Amino acid sequence: MNTELIVASLSGVVALVSAAYSSQANRNNSLLKDDLERQKAERSRTLERQDVMSRFRDPLLWAAFDLQSRLFNITSQGFLRVYFVQPHDQRYAVRSTLHVLAEYLAWVEILRRRIYFFDLGNQRIGKVLNDDGYADRNFQLSRSNQRAIGELVIKDGKDAECCMGYAEFCSHLESDSEFASWFAPLSDSITELASLQGRHPRLVDLQVALMDLIDFLDPQQERFPQKHRFRLNHY
Repeated sequence: MNTELIVASLSGVVALVSAAYSSQANRNNSLLKDDLERQKAERSRTLERQDVMSRFRDPLLWAAFDLQSRLFNITSQGFLRVYFVQPHDQRYAVRSTLHVLAEYLAWVEILRRRIYFFDLGNQRIGKVLNDDGYADRNFQLSRSNQRAIGELVIKDGKDAECCMGYAEFCSHLESDSEFASWFAPLSDSITELASLQGRHPRLVDLQVALMDLIDFLDPQQERFPQKHRFRLNHY
């Protein structure tokens, strides 16, 4: 084999090795770039979730606290029996109970729209509301109706979506028959609960699940100290 052929053969081998190395390096660079972009996107999503929670944590926290407080008062303090003595008080008891439930569902829906997978314990609360395994259907609300009621009381605020206030909510109940029809079964449930004795297992489970959510949202007890955190039981 002459010198020229040897040189040509070696040059070919070097070119092939160089091409293979370059191709592998390009693939590695491409994989590294994709991995960095995925990490960047994940960091962006994490920061977005944190930003959303920082803006909406307190409204959800207060809504959860107001709802659990009403459930606690109904179940252990005889709230409905006391307020169902006079027609005016009865109307307040029904409407205010409907509003605190609707307000909680509205803030859950607002957060759900911004964070596709949202579960801080709210899934458990939704399951208790939806569950048909309790002895009665009082305060039962399907998952679709939970979302629908949340949607109904959401309104556009100055900087972001917010929840309809109590006065506006009552006005809609009086003037909008379609709006009111969504709340009619719950209204009937509240009226029936006023005449029933016992601990109302669904309401007890709801109150406990809401307290668990409050513990998660306010672990340092900055908004609600321990002295305000009572849990119902079935006994």
